[in-house]
Amino acid sequence: MAALKPVVQRVVPRPVVTQLAKHAGAEVIATAGPRSTVAVLRQGADQVIDYTAGPVGASLDGRVDTVLNLVPLSAPDATALAPLVRPGGRIIPIATPIEPPSDAGVSAMHMVAHNDVAQLAAHNLSETGRTRGKVVIIP
Repeated sequence: MAALKPVVQRVVPRPVVTQLAKHAGAEVIATAGPRSTVAVLRQGADQVIDYTAGPVGASLDGRVDTVLNLVPLSAPDATALAPLVRPGGRIIPIATPIEPPSDAGVSAMHMVAHNDVAQLAAHNLSETGRTRGKVVIIP
């Protein structure tokens, strides 16, 4: 697993994703704005690319195994992620569906959330910062 090089697209303030990827042995290349760079590095990213400075791909040294996108993207920005992934790699978008070209040799796994009242209440409780441990929602 140490050979994996995922890009975590725009890490959120509490990026469990980065920590889980590092625990699994992956090299993590995250994208973040200038104000968040230090925080993202502290949470385990090996490298942080400033997404406000230009195309993410211009800052990569080669292609990556996995792109995990956690934020909504415009259609052109979403399409631009596919060439960053090596053949046999994958794109995992959470917000914006991404269909890589069929000849790219890249798979896409779309994650979709269907919220209900109980889930929203659990999220609201978690966001208060007054819970102990983590809030886990099981569908």
